[in-house]
Amino acid sequence: MDENKTRDLDDVNEMLKLAKLGENDVLSTSQTVYFTSDNLNCDNFKFLELDQHLLEEIKQGQTLYIKGDDDENVVLCTKDRTYDVTGAETSNSLLLVKNMAFFDDLKDGKERALQTVTVSGVFYDYLSVTPGKPHLKKLRDLLDKSVYKGPEHEYEIKNEDLYGYDDLIKIIQASDQELESVLKQMNVVTINGKIRLLDVEYHFRALSYMLKLIEENSWNLDEIDFDETLNSLRDIIPETILKNLFDKYTTESKIVDGLQLYSYKEREICRFFAQILLYGAGKFNLEEFLQAWRESVPEGMTCDEELLHGIAIIDRKSDPPVISAFPEEELPEEINARFNKLFKAKEKWTVPEITPYIQRVATDKMDVNALLAKFARASNSQGVKFYSAKHAK
Repeated sequence: MDENKTRDLDDVNEMLKLAKLGENDVLSTSQTVYFTSDNLNCDNFKFLELDQHLLEEIKQGQTLYIKGDDDENVVLCTKDRTYDVTGAETSNSLLLVKNMAFFDDLKDGKERALQTVTVSGVFYDYLSVTPGKPHLKKLRDLLDKSVYKGPEHEYEIKNEDLYGYDDLIKIIQASDQELESVLKQMNVVTINGKIRLLDVEYHFRALSYMLKLIEENSWNLDEIDFDETLNSLRDIIPETILKNLFDKYTTESKIVDGLQLYSYKEREICRFFAQILLYGAGKFNLEEFLQAWRESVPEGMTCDEELLHGIAIIDRKSDPPVISAFPEEELPEEINARFNKLFKAKEKWTVPEITPYIQRVATDKMDVNALLAKFARASNSQGVKFYSAKHAK
């Protein structure tokens, strides 16, 4: 249509006649559509697909964050979820319009009227989002630059290599809740507002001092005194480190004579000491390891082999059986590569053994069982289900 000529109600009525329709067959308000005289194929806008969760987030006034450096695939984050973003093409043209009214907006109109609608752009692609998992490799890389090894080594750390939580949430491709969750699982401490990985050997030394107080003070495992712990050790371990480790490894247990007492988390303590024994050890005779492990933890704590899932591999086919470190955080983030490394390290896995290694890449739509069905092959031996490589011989 000539952009200098605009339609009027007579034009609309003429078109209704041609379509063999009367005024009573349509709403009282008609909309005429015009294309802008500017560039229709502009790059000022992108269409973004929304699922129900993202739509609700926007309706509630929440902020969506797009994250990714030039060398990274883009992700979209809400406060608690991460979405992978990819470009998608459509065979139908997508029109960006201004002032378009819909049925509910027009159904109550009484008088015949005409409204103008302008098409501002024509698009043949859009951004598609799919639920994903946080991308965390960069987190470890950043924190590796400022590992805390004790106050005597702080001169080695550069200020530009220190990151607070607000710094990390801007850089790491993860939602707020996901980043908080993974940091709780890592061996990190917060020093002067900066998040630091704790050196393994220093971590072991500090925690050993704390646990030694149990025997020295004849404490029960659920009667740990916070103030006494700090007062006894603050001259050899910085108070900040003691508080961080106390928060990580204890939980409130009971109050005696108005004093809040704490209990050490048995699972976390036992897993950490298992990691210490395996650290840099290569393969370890299984029986010797189990004996050393039981002797290393405070009396009264139980070292269950289930606690080794996600941090070590046991080879019972070896003579004698051996164990070796195999931490989940060192596996690739890409699912195919992760499964390839798992089955290269061990031919067959039970569900409890393999679950900690794939839990982090599972999603609501693709849970652990679905991942195993897609990327592994199931078999049974003596009533136990095992999973092996999909195309293994």
